[in-house]
Amino acid sequence: MKKNIIKIDQNSGIPLIGTIFFGILDRGTNLLQIRATTYCPLKCIFCSTAANSDIHPVYFEVDLNYLVNYLKDLVKIKGNNLEAHLDSVGEPAAYPKIVELVREIRKIKNFKIISMQSNGYLLNEKLIKELENAGLDRINVSIQSLDQEKANYIAGINTYDVEKLKSILRLISKSKIKLMIAPVYVPGINDEDIEEIIKFAKEINAELGIQKYEVYKLGRKPKGVKKQSWYHFDELLNRLSKKYEIKLKLSKKDFLIEPRETLPIEFKENEIIYVDIKSPGWLKNQMIGVAKNRSISVENCNANLNDRIKVKIISNKHNIYVAKQIK
Repeated sequence: MKKNIIKIDQNSGIPLIGTIFFGILDRGTNLLQIRATTYCPLKCIFCSTAANSDIHPVYFEVDLNYLVNYLKDLVKIKGNNLEAHLDSVGEPAAYPKIVELVREIRKIKNFKIISMQSNGYLLNEKLIKELENAGLDRINVSIQSLDQEKANYIAGINTYDVEKLKSILRLISKSKIKLMIAPVYVPGINDEDIEEIIKFAKEINAELGIQKYEVYKLGRKPKGVKKQSWYHFDELLNRLSKKYEIKLKLSKKDFLIEPRETLPIEFKENEIIYVDIKSPGWLKNQMIGVAKNRSISVENCNANLNDRIKVKIISNKHNIYVAKQIK
Protein backbone atom coordinates (compact mmCIF):
# COMPACT_ATOMS: atom_id res chain seq x y z
CA MET A 1 0.00 0.00 0.00
CA LYS A 2 1.43 3.35 -1.02
CA LYS A 3 1.36 5.81 1.86
CA ASN A 4 1.23 9.58 1.94
CA ILE A 5 4.01 11.50 3.66
CA ILE A 6 2.71 14.27 5.87
CA LYS A 7 5.29 17.04 6.17
CA ILE A 8 5.15 18.93 9.45
CA ASP A 9 6.56 22.44 9.35
CA GLN A 10 5.93 25.90 10.74
CA ASN A 11 3.00 26.41 8.37
CA SER A 12 1.30 23.14 9.30
CA GLY A 13 0.04 24.53 12.61
CA ILE A 14 1.00 21.24 14.27
CA PRO A 15 3.00 21.56 17.53
CA LEU A 16 5.93 19.20 18.09
CA ILE A 17 4.90 18.44 21.67
CA GLY A 18 2.01 16.09 22.36
CA THR A 19 2.28 12.96 20.22
CA ILE A 20 4.42 9.88 20.74
CA PHE A 21 5.17 9.32 17.07
CA PHE A 22 6.75 12.59 15.95
CA GLY A 23 8.32 15.69 17.46
CA ILE A 24 9.99 15.94 20.86
CA LEU A 25 9.35 13.80 23.93
CA ASP A 26 10.24 15.26 27.33
CA ARG A 27 9.91 12.65 30.08
CA GLY A 28 11.18 14.87 32.88
CA THR A 29 14.91 14.14 32.56
CA ASN A 30 17.93 15.70 30.88
CA LEU A 31 17.35 13.44 27.85
CA LEU A 32 15.07 14.62 25.06
CA GLN A 33 13.79 12.12 22.52
CA ILE A 34 13.74 13.65 19.04
CA ARG A 35 11.53 11.99 16.44
CA ALA A 36 11.87 13.40 12.94
CA THR A 37 10.36 10.54 10.90
CA THR A 38 8.02 7.59 11.35
CA TYR A 39 9.32 5.62 8.35
CA CYS A 40 11.08 2.25 8.70
CA PRO A 41 12.22 -0.15 5.96
CA LEU A 42 12.00 -3.22 8.22
CA LYS A 43 9.09 -5.27 9.56
CA CYS A 44 10.68 -6.75 12.66
CA ILE A 45 8.59 -9.55 14.14
CA PHE A 46 8.75 -8.03 17.64
CA CYS A 47 8.36 -4.34 16.72
CA SER A 48 6.59 -2.48 19.54
CA THR A 49 4.98 -0.03 17.09
CA ALA A 50 4.33 -2.42 14.16
CA ALA A 51 6.31 -0.02 11.96
CA ASN A 52 5.96 -0.34 8.18
CA SER A 53 2.53 -1.95 8.37
CA ASP A 54 -0.98 -1.28 7.13
CA ILE A 55 -2.16 -0.11 10.55
CA HIS A 56 -0.24 3.10 9.79
CA PRO A 57 -1.84 4.72 6.73
CA VAL A 58 0.61 7.66 6.59
CA TYR A 59 4.22 8.57 7.34
CA PHE A 60 5.25 11.75 9.13
CA GLU A 61 8.36 13.83 8.46
CA VAL A 62 9.28 16.94 10.45
CA ASP A 63 10.91 19.93 8.79
CA LEU A 64 14.50 20.39 9.94
CA ASN A 65 14.33 24.10 10.79
CA TYR A 66 11.00 23.71 12.57
CA LEU A 67 12.42 20.92 14.72
CA VAL A 68 15.66 22.74 15.56
CA ASN A 69 13.85 25.97 16.48
CA TYR A 70 11.55 24.01 18.80
CA LEU A 71 14.61 22.52 20.49
CA LYS A 72 16.19 25.94 20.95
CA ASP A 73 13.09 27.11 22.81
CA LEU A 74 12.77 23.95 24.87
CA VAL A 75 16.34 24.02 26.20
CA LYS A 76 15.59 27.35 27.88
CA ILE A 77 13.50 25.31 30.30
CA LYS A 78 15.61 22.15 30.38
CA GLY A 79 18.98 23.75 31.15
CA ASN A 80 22.46 22.46 30.30
CA ASN A 81 24.22 19.08 30.04
CA LEU A 82 21.37 17.67 27.99
CA GLU A 83 21.28 14.63 25.75
CA ALA A 84 19.55 14.76 22.39
CA HIS A 85 18.49 11.21 21.58
CA LEU A 86 17.45 10.69 17.97
CA ASP A 87 14.99 7.84 18.01
CA SER A 88 11.74 7.01 16.26
CA VAL A 89 8.71 4.79 16.02
CA GLY A 90 10.47 3.94 12.76
CA GLU A 91 14.15 4.32 11.81
CA PRO A 92 15.99 7.62 12.51
CA ALA A 93 18.49 7.03 9.68
CA ALA A 94 15.54 7.19 7.25
CA TYR A 95 15.23 10.92 7.92
CA PRO A 96 16.59 12.58 4.74
CA LYS A 97 18.41 15.29 6.72
CA ILE A 98 19.70 13.21 9.61
CA VAL A 99 23.27 14.51 9.19
CA GLU A 100 22.11 18.12 9.06
CA LEU A 101 19.96 17.51 12.14
CA VAL A 102 22.98 16.29 14.11
CA ARG A 103 25.04 19.22 12.87
CA GLU A 104 22.41 21.77 13.92
CA ILE A 105 21.89 20.21 17.35
CA ARG A 106 25.65 20.29 17.89
CA LYS A 107 25.45 24.09 17.60
CA ILE A 108 23.07 24.24 20.59
CA LYS A 109 25.44 24.50 23.55
CA ASN A 110 22.92 23.04 26.01
CA PHE A 111 23.41 19.59 24.48
CA LYS A 112 26.41 17.73 25.85
CA ILE A 113 25.59 14.42 24.14
CA ILE A 114 23.94 13.57 20.84
CA SER A 115 22.93 9.92 20.53
CA MET A 116 21.01 7.95 17.96
CA GLN A 117 19.06 4.71 17.78
CA SER A 118 19.22 2.58 14.63
CA ASN A 119 18.37 -0.87 13.32
CA GLY A 120 21.47 -0.54 11.12
CA TYR A 121 19.79 -1.36 7.83
CA LEU A 122 20.36 2.06 6.23
CA LEU A 123 23.82 2.67 7.68
CA ASN A 124 26.78 2.81 5.30
CA GLU A 125 30.38 4.04 5.36
CA LYS A 126 29.55 7.44 3.89
CA LEU A 127 26.73 8.11 6.37
CA ILE A 128 28.84 7.05 9.36
CA LYS A 129 31.65 9.40 8.37
CA GLU A 130 29.20 12.25 7.88
CA LEU A 131 27.55 11.61 11.26
CA GLU A 132 30.98 11.48 12.90
CA ASN A 133 31.98 14.81 11.36
CA ALA A 134 28.62 16.34 12.29
CA GLY A 135 29.19 15.53 15.96
CA LEU A 136 27.27 12.35 16.80
CA ASP A 137 28.56 10.98 20.12
CA ARG A 138 26.90 7.56 20.37
CA ILE A 139 24.87 5.19 18.24
CA ASN A 140 22.85 2.28 19.60
CA VAL A 141 22.44 -0.37 16.92
CA SER A 142 19.84 -3.08 17.34
CA ILE A 143 20.93 -6.32 15.68
CA GLN A 144 19.12 -9.51 16.71
CA SER A 145 21.19 -12.25 15.06
CA LEU A 146 24.45 -12.78 13.20
CA ASP A 147 22.92 -15.71 11.32
CA GLN A 148 21.77 -14.52 7.89
CA GLU A 149 18.64 -16.65 7.63
CA LYS A 150 17.47 -15.87 11.13
CA ALA A 151 18.30 -12.17 10.78
CA ASN A 152 16.06 -11.99 7.70
CA TYR A 153 13.27 -13.76 9.57
CA ILE A 154 13.45 -11.45 12.59
CA ALA A 155 13.71 -8.31 10.43
CA GLY A 156 10.72 -9.43 8.38
CA ILE A 157 12.52 -8.95 5.05
CA ASN A 158 14.81 -11.00 2.79
CA THR A 159 17.45 -8.33 2.09
CA TYR A 160 19.03 -7.92 5.52
CA ASP A 161 22.79 -8.17 4.95
CA VAL A 162 24.49 -9.36 8.15
CA GLU A 163 28.04 -9.22 6.83
CA LYS A 164 27.56 -5.67 5.57
CA LEU A 165 26.23 -4.57 8.96
CA LYS A 166 29.11 -6.27 10.77
CA SER A 167 31.57 -4.33 8.63
CA ILE A 168 29.71 -1.08 9.41
CA LEU A 169 29.79 -1.86 13.13
CA ARG A 170 33.54 -2.46 12.92
CA LEU A 171 33.89 0.90 11.18
CA ILE A 172 31.88 2.67 13.89
CA SER A 173 33.95 1.04 16.61
CA LYS A 174 37.07 2.64 15.13
CA SER A 175 35.45 6.08 14.76
CA LYS A 176 34.86 8.84 17.29
CA ILE A 177 31.28 7.62 17.67
CA LYS A 178 30.77 5.38 20.68
CA LEU A 179 29.06 2.15 19.63
CA MET A 180 26.50 0.28 21.70
CA ILE A 181 25.14 -2.95 20.25
CA ALA A 182 21.59 -3.30 21.57
CA PRO A 183 19.88 -6.55 20.56
CA VAL A 184 16.32 -7.36 21.58
CA TYR A 185 16.21 -10.75 23.28
CA VAL A 186 13.15 -12.60 21.99
CA PRO A 187 12.82 -15.81 24.08
CA GLY A 188 12.82 -18.95 21.98
CA ILE A 189 13.85 -17.05 18.85
CA ASN A 190 17.39 -15.68 19.31
CA ASP A 191 18.62 -17.27 22.57
CA GLU A 192 21.86 -18.63 21.11
CA ASP A 193 22.27 -15.60 18.87
CA ILE A 194 22.54 -13.27 21.87
CA GLU A 195 25.72 -15.02 22.98
CA GLU A 196 27.20 -14.75 19.48
CA ILE A 197 26.40 -11.03 19.51
CA ILE A 198 28.14 -10.66 22.88
CA LYS A 199 31.26 -12.34 21.48
CA PHE A 200 31.21 -10.04 18.44
CA ALA A 201 30.75 -6.93 20.60
CA LYS A 202 33.74 -7.91 22.73
CA GLU A 203 35.77 -8.58 19.60
CA ILE A 204 35.25 -5.04 18.27
CA ASN A 205 35.27 -3.41 21.72
CA ALA A 206 31.66 -2.21 21.57
CA GLU A 207 29.39 -1.66 24.55
CA LEU A 208 26.35 -3.89 25.01
CA GLY A 209 22.79 -3.11 26.04
CA ILE A 210 20.53 -6.15 25.73
CA GLN A 211 16.87 -5.18 25.49
CA LYS A 212 13.95 -7.11 26.92
CA TYR A 213 11.15 -8.12 24.56
CA GLU A 214 7.88 -6.50 25.62
CA VAL A 215 4.34 -7.03 24.43
CA TYR A 216 2.48 -3.91 23.28
CA LYS A 217 -1.14 -3.49 22.30
CA LEU A 218 -0.36 -2.40 18.74
CA GLY A 219 3.02 -4.14 18.40
CA ARG A 220 3.86 -7.28 16.48
CA LYS A 221 3.71 -10.48 18.51
CA PRO A 222 5.82 -13.43 17.31
CA LYS A 223 3.84 -16.66 17.36
CA GLY A 224 4.54 -18.80 20.40
CA VAL A 225 6.68 -16.16 22.15
CA LYS A 226 5.73 -15.15 25.67
CA LYS A 227 6.97 -12.06 27.46
CA GLN A 228 9.70 -12.91 29.96
CA SER A 229 9.46 -11.68 33.54
CA TRP A 230 11.98 -9.09 34.70
CA TYR A 231 13.20 -11.61 37.28
CA HIS A 232 14.13 -14.17 34.62
CA PHE A 233 15.53 -11.49 32.32
CA ASP A 234 17.80 -10.23 35.13
CA GLU A 235 18.87 -13.82 35.79
CA LEU A 236 19.87 -14.14 32.13
CA LEU A 237 21.88 -10.91 32.23
CA ASN A 238 23.63 -11.97 35.43
CA ARG A 239 24.55 -15.36 33.95
CA LEU A 240 25.85 -13.90 30.70
CA SER A 241 27.71 -11.12 32.54
CA LYS A 242 29.64 -13.70 34.56
CA LYS A 243 30.23 -16.00 31.61
CA TYR A 244 31.63 -13.30 29.34
CA GLU A 245 33.00 -10.96 32.02
CA ILE A 246 31.08 -7.97 30.68
CA LYS A 247 28.62 -5.53 32.21
CA LEU A 248 25.13 -6.12 30.87
CA LYS A 249 22.83 -4.64 33.53
CA LEU A 250 22.55 -0.96 32.77
CA SER A 251 20.66 1.81 34.54
CA LYS A 252 19.92 5.50 34.04
CA LYS A 253 23.15 6.30 35.89
CA ASP A 254 25.16 4.55 33.19
CA PHE A 255 23.71 7.01 30.68
CA LEU A 256 24.02 10.01 33.02
CA ILE A 257 20.24 10.49 32.99
CA GLU A 258 18.91 12.68 35.77
CA PRO A 259 15.58 14.37 36.64
CA ARG A 260 14.92 17.79 35.15
CA GLU A 261 12.15 20.35 35.03
CA THR A 262 9.63 19.48 32.36
CA LEU A 263 7.12 21.35 30.27
CA PRO A 264 3.82 21.97 32.08
CA ILE A 265 0.99 19.51 31.52
CA GLU A 266 -1.69 21.54 29.76
CA PHE A 267 -4.65 19.17 30.11
CA LYS A 268 -5.80 16.89 32.91
CA GLU A 269 -7.09 13.37 32.40
CA ASN A 270 -10.86 13.35 31.78
CA GLU A 271 -10.79 17.05 30.95
CA ILE A 272 -13.14 18.03 28.12
CA ILE A 273 -11.72 20.49 25.60
CA TYR A 274 -12.11 21.70 22.02
CA VAL A 275 -9.41 20.92 19.47
CA ASP A 276 -8.81 22.00 15.88
CA ILE A 277 -8.24 19.04 13.57
CA LYS A 278 -5.02 19.54 11.61
CA SER A 279 -3.99 16.15 10.22
CA PRO A 280 -4.73 12.45 9.95
CA GLY A 281 -3.06 10.45 12.71
CA TRP A 282 -0.49 7.67 12.49
CA LEU A 283 -3.18 5.05 13.16
CA LYS A 284 -6.33 4.32 11.22
CA ASN A 285 -9.41 6.27 12.38
CA GLN A 286 -7.13 8.68 14.26
CA MET A 287 -6.77 12.44 13.77
CA ILE A 288 -4.39 15.03 15.19
CA GLY A 289 -6.07 17.88 17.02
CA VAL A 290 -4.40 21.02 18.35
CA ALA A 291 -5.06 23.11 21.47
CA LYS A 292 -2.84 25.29 23.70
CA ASN A 293 0.23 24.58 21.56
CA ARG A 294 -0.07 20.82 22.05
CA SER A 295 -0.81 18.07 19.55
CA ILE A 296 -3.47 15.61 20.65
CA SER A 297 -4.11 12.17 19.13
CA VAL A 298 -7.87 11.73 18.87
CA GLU A 299 -8.91 8.06 18.64
CA ASN A 300 -11.88 6.75 16.61
CA CYS A 301 -12.33 10.19 15.11
CA ASN A 302 -14.43 10.84 12.00
CA ALA A 303 -13.90 14.60 11.86
CA ASN A 304 -12.60 16.44 8.79
CA LEU A 305 -9.54 18.66 8.50
CA ASN A 306 -10.05 22.11 10.06
CA ASP A 307 -13.09 20.95 12.05
CA ARG A 308 -13.30 22.08 15.66
CA ILE A 309 -14.52 19.21 17.82
CA LYS A 310 -15.07 18.39 21.47
CA VAL A 311 -12.84 15.70 22.98
CA LYS A 312 -12.13 14.08 26.32
CA ILE A 313 -8.50 13.63 27.38
CA ILE A 314 -7.92 9.98 28.31
CA SER A 315 -4.13 10.10 28.74
CA ASN A 316 -1.63 12.91 29.40
CA LYS A 317 1.54 11.21 30.69
CA HIS A 318 4.77 13.06 29.79
CA ASN A 319 2.80 15.62 27.77
CA ILE A 320 1.71 12.87 25.36
CA TYR A 321 -2.00 13.41 24.85
CA VAL A 322 -4.59 10.90 23.73
CA ALA A 323 -8.26 11.79 23.55
CA LYS A 324 -11.58 10.47 22.35
CA GLN A 325 -14.16 12.42 20.42
CA ILE A 326 -17.34 13.44 22.20
CA LYS A 327 -20.42 13.58 19.98
